[in-house]
Amino acid sequence: MFKSFKRLEDLDERKRLQCNSCKRQTIHTLEAQCIGKWQEDFGRGHSADGGTEFSLFRCGACDDVCFETSSWCSEDYDHDDEGNPYLPRTESQYPPPSSADFAFDTDFTPHDLNELIDEMLYALSGSKLKLATVALRMVVEFIVNDTKCSGRNLMQKIDNLHSRGHVDENQLGLLHKIREKGNAGAHERIAMNRNEMVAGIGIVNLLLEKLYNGPKRQEEILKKAKQAFQDG
Repeated sequence: MFKSFKRLEDLDERKRLQCNSCKRQTIHTLEAQCIGKWQEDFGRGHSADGGTEFSLFRCGACDDVCFETSSWCSEDYDHDDEGNPYLPRTESQYPPPSSADFAFDTDFTPHDLNELIDEMLYALSGSKLKLATVALRMVVEFIVNDTKCSGRNLMQKIDNLHSRGHVDENQLGLLHKIREKGNAGAHERIAMNRNEMVAGIGIVNLLLEKLYNGPKRQEEILKKAKQAFQDG
């Protein structure tokens, strides 16, 4: 429960956010904001505090609005690259951001894979590029595991995907790029840039078409065709 809650005045913040109407990142103006703060005393001199900002933003290109929350907690402090402590924030945008550039065909893909893709797209649309980078690698790892590729690690499993004829030499090299950059994102906190993420999505889409969507569509088309000719 919040210990204090108030509306902020004299707002002049502008922020680049993903607009669901424009399907791209645009400059948004902060139109309204409230902040709630909490504090809890655990005794023996130990306490924790935190809060949440509730913000209403308006797109400067189309006037569509979105709602954003930004939360923090004193127990979750981290350190920057220079070793200085800071409080990271957890931000969420509503409705969840979407983009024409971040589209996957998931008509016939496994439910667990779809959930992972959705989380990756949410991170990407919210400009959480480090999280999105790691998640894209996880998507590739899910696919090679789900399709029973052999190998002791992701590198060998991607190579096996090529050996089985599912990807060509160019796709193989790019999948390894996703793997390498995903490793850097997880261990060194180095993110792909936006263009690399969009390109990686394109490569993964080719995998989804080859391994899931294409074969299933062919199966359904043949089934309907056989039925049609039998009825005729």
